[in-house]
Amino acid sequence: MAFAAFVFYGVGWGVGSSSGDEEFKKSLEAMKQVKSFRGVFTATGSGMHSERLWEVDCSRMILHQQSHNQGGGDSAFEMKNDELLVGDARYIREGDGGWQNTGYAGDRSSAKWHCDRVAQGIDSDLLPDMLTMIRHAISEKGEKKTVNGVQCRVWKYAQRTALAGQGGSICIGVDDHLPYELTMDGGRYTYSDYNQPIQFEAPEAVLQQASAVSGSN
Repeated sequence: MAFAAFVFYGVGWGVGSSSGDEEFKKSLEAMKQVKSFRGVFTATGSGMHSERLWEVDCSRMILHQQSHNQGGGDSAFEMKNDELLVGDARYIREGDGGWQNTGYAGDRSSAKWHCDRVAQGIDSDLLPDMLTMIRHAISEKGEKKTVNGVQCRVWKYAQRTALAGQGGSICIGVDDHLPYELTMDGGRYTYSDYNQPIQFEAPEAVLQQASAVSGSN
């Protein structure tokens, strides 16, 4: 019933509204040119809190990811993860602050895999899935606001695919057409530092490997 109501809302909302399709297409093309950026995800609800940070430098094929999940009540828990993906390799942060090389990251988990998908505009779990939004979202133009020091335009959207439906908003840079905020029922994403140098806290040997990987491409 909730899903049916969502679909009805999306269809009704789209009548006479200003479509964001052209802006979403511009955003998709702008995202394909991105070489480095940071992303943050936060979500709170049902006694749980989740945070995730990722820092990406595709010119060196490095992806740093941190996550922190905790819940309260009778089943209280806390989970932390800190990993560095370099090329096809994965490093895990140990308790003493050092990095352990765990070997091959996997065909669908490496920094190279993620960066290749960013360059192709394919969903990579690092930036908004603009291709799916272009194909399936009904949108409405909203206000301008500032996120991470950049002025962006809010586009409210309702989206339905064969598997699910959802609604929320995305704020796209007025000048560069890049996404700076994505909100939905599951939480809030923010993005910053596009094409800016990213400094990683990692041993020199790891960064040297990153330089070797990028130099071989």
